[in-house]
Amino acid sequence: MNVSEPNDAPCDAGDARPTSLILVEQSGVKHEIPQVSPVVGIIEAEQAMHGHRVPLREVKVVSQHQAIARWKAGGLGWRRVA
Repeated sequence: MNVSEPNDAPCDAGDARPTSLILVEQSGVKHEIPQVSPVVGIIEAEQAMHGHRVPLREVKVVSQHQAIARWKAGGLGWRRVA
């Protein structure tokens, strides 16, 4: 995977809520990657959408069981849906 490990990412001291980046492959396989903050999760999500080796169909940033941001892949590229 091209996504940084949580310890490699800069820490956002303003919002340290537990956050996860969820990558959903076209096959349906999900990868949940812990992030240090929602801001770092969104940055990593954007990197995953444009640099992931395996085709993805959905990317989500989730904090405290609530989606902060969600994108779906379509014919015209990525579309933010939440």
